[in-house]
Amino acid sequence: MPPLVRDMPLAHLGGYFEDTGRLNLSTLHSAKGREFDAVILFAMNNDILPNWHEQKTSIQLREARRLFYVGVTCARRELYVVYQKGHHSPWVKELYARLTLPG
Repeated sequence: MPPLVRDMPLAHLGGYFEDTGRLNLSTLHSAKGREFDAVILFAMNNDILPNWHEQKTSIQLREARRLFYVGVTCARRELYVVYQKGHHSPWVKELYARLTLPG
């Protein structure tokens, strides 16, 4: 194993170490209260967020929406939202509408 990987503490891979030049992988749950210069939200598709289970009750749907916005608000400078064309989460559309308000 290369020395850099062998000597790397597990906390580095879990996103608990922040430093320039490092990529932190994190779930939306573990990103609560944290900030990053750039955030990439992957798979923001309508069948993934919210998933079929989260659409069962309004409480679960609200929680899924809140988690989406947890990810959005973690970005200090740049936010990238990746989704399948034509199959974006309803909150992607909502976010885009908020950002493109005339004014």
